[in-house]
Amino acid sequence: MNTYNTNVLILGKTGSGKSALVNYLYGQNIAVAKVGRPVTERGLHRHPPFMWNDIQVSVFDSWGLESSFIDDWKEDLYAALRSCDQSQDIGDWFHTVIYCCDARKGQPDSCEQKKVLDELRRKGVRLIFALTRWGLCRDQEKEAALKNLRRLYPDAPAVPVEAVSQKLRNGTVTAVRGREELFQEMCLNLRDNLLSHLCAKTREELQLSLKIAKKRTMEVFETEAGTLGVFRVYSEEMHRAIRDKASDFYYQELSRVYSRLHEQLDSINAMSVGVIKSYTGIDLAHEKTDIARLTREKLARLSGWNGAASEYVKTCFMSLVTAGYFQVKKKERYRELLEKSVNNVNFEILDDLDNYINRLWQNEKLVREALVKKLTAEKEITAPEENRETPEEIREKESRVIPEESPS
Repeated sequence: MNTYNTNVLILGKTGSGKSALVNYLYGQNIAVAKVGRPVTERGLHRHPPFMWNDIQVSVFDSWGLESSFIDDWKEDLYAALRSCDQSQDIGDWFHTVIYCCDARKGQPDSCEQKKVLDELRRKGVRLIFALTRWGLCRDQEKEAALKNLRRLYPDAPAVPVEAVSQKLRNGTVTAVRGREELFQEMCLNLRDNLLSHLCAKTREELQLSLKIAKKRTMEVFETEAGTLGVFRVYSEEMHRAIRDKASDFYYQELSRVYSRLHEQLDSINAMSVGVIKSYTGIDLAHEKTDIARLTREKLARLSGWNGAASEYVKTCFMSLVTAGYFQVKKKERYRELLEKSVNNVNFEILDDLDNYINRLWQNEKLVREALVKKLTAEKEITAPEENRETPEEIREKESRVIPEESPS
């Protein structure tokens, strides 16, 4: 059995309950928690990795965000994100990003929204909002917090959480809640973040590879045409030689890029299965719904990204300066036409990748639906029918305060 490392990043303002949430999720004193005080020193801190069922968990805790030094906070965060992003190993990337919001405040303030949350989303980071201190909220505050987050960030899940049982003025104690729901969202969020990161990284890598292939192609032209003066008749053999060598260059670059893409897709699917099993107990390894197949089932229909790199590249270069090469006698003019043709090839290849990425996300919707259905079904099975609570009973239960012993 593979032991996967999953990196969990916890963000939020000072006093939003980040450390308490970490301790609640994993049932151990990973972080020091003191209500309302900035207990994490400046920077992004990795707590010592620990085993959670069959996975290794590494929790990264940020120092508390405050408006007075938001630029310094962002500098530290983005430096850490860049450092992780540079790795070719998906195990080094951030897999789950949780943003803590105090539910009593209704919504993140405008500074948080513009300078942090909106920027993170533009960078492709997929967030889970943890609405902390849920048990201390009145019903109107709960409704407002959920409504505001759904309005501001409709595609980001918001999970009500009470991480610490707290004694109220009337002597009763609030009940902890939210771990199971948060674990389920973390399973889905891991896939979202990894796929988003992989798609962006693949496109960036492909752009660089195309520049390299183009440079090598133009160098071949200079070698072939550079020794015979300014004017010459460009023969079919020379044209074929340039085209064949260019095809070889592009084949090498494309094969490397999307071979890595396929490998990392397989790694993401395998990691998803391992994380889901560790967080929820559900084993998808032998399911009829194969996650890997769902993410790649239509891959073969997209030219260039179906593994047939050689045929794809040849097709791209069939039109390379096909018109009038016998008539083009001036070297500069031939070079201009050749570069234009190569640029068109590069555009076509990038466009094919974008089409694949769009299709991948369409397929991912099917994967997400299948996972949610499976997770929900398993959750219902674990509760006997006669003991299963109705939504009305759940709301009534949440509105009550349940006496419990406060944690030491």
